[in-house]
Amino acid sequence: MSQARPELIDCRDCRRPVSFSAVSCPHCGSTEPSGPYVHSKKELRRLRAEDRNDHTLLVTTLGCCCGGALYGILLSSSTLGAILAGLGYGVFGLLVGVPVAFAINMTRGLLG
Repeated sequence: MSQARPELIDCRDCRRPVSFSAVSCPHCGSTEPSGPYVHSKKELRRLRAEDRNDHTLLVTTLGCCCGGALYGILLSSSTLGAILAGLGYGVFGLLVGVPVAFAINMTRGLLG
């Protein structure tokens, strides 16, 4: 009776034979002897969408925060008032920017 012979592949780093099921190459110690994981097109599209959503959240939130701070600074009459109003309106812009960015990210899939 013959035993099933384990499938051997070449290690990506040292090019020596290693079992496909090996956790690491016994020759060079590489932890990925079969090479890095290759994402499918669907996985890549999902990862790009998450990156785009993160970017939209960051830009919208910072824009609203800076806009609120600028509004508070420009409409104040004294230096202390400008600092306090800038901080207050900046925080208000931050609190408004996050839900706006969330709404943009949620409706992006519906509109296009």
